[in-house]
Amino acid sequence: MSLTPPITDWRGKTVWVVGASSGMGRETAHLLHQRGARVIVSARSLAPLEDFASTHDNTLALTMDVTKPAEVVAAAQRIQALYGPLDLLFACAGHYKPQRAMAFDLAEMVRHQEVNYLGTLYLLDAVLPSMIQARRGHVSLMGSVAGYRGLPQALAYGPTKAALNNLAEVMYMDLHDLGLGVSIVNPGFVDTP
Repeated sequence: MSLTPPITDWRGKTVWVVGASSGMGRETAHLLHQRGARVIVSARSLAPLEDFASTHDNTLALTMDVTKPAEVVAAAQRIQALYGPLDLLFACAGHYKPQRAMAFDLAEMVRHQEVNYLGTLYLLDAVLPSMIQARRGHVSLMGSVAGYRGLPQALAYGPTKAALNNLAEVMYMDLHDLGLGVSIVNPGFVDTP
């Protein structure tokens, strides 16, 4: 869902892709870089980020765990000190482990919530105030078709993506008139970690 006009010229825009060590996050960072954006890539693992930065000039690699609010705040403060408010935050960090109700695993249920939902809230808490003050920028959340309805093996994962769908819809209503864009990406089945 995107109810805001798309950004068509990425030259000189500052984008932060969180969850950029592999898969859709890394590919999105690559495509944005190709279109001229200044890209900040974040994830827990430094090696894939450094590998990305070594082949993409004008890129900053920042390790960070979205489940640790202090790390999120420190990364956001560094980015804002270097570049000012973001033009795009793409919250793509995610966790998935198949689970069915017959093998209910509370620790995995909580881990999905920590990474997929709370991690997004920590990112928003760290960047939204500067975007609101600047009255510009775009927030994009990585959802999933698993957020629309219950799917097999998605007992832990699906509810976190449903929460992101709802969050994006409400944020759009609140932020649209302030000049901020909000979107959620709900891909289908993709061969990615």
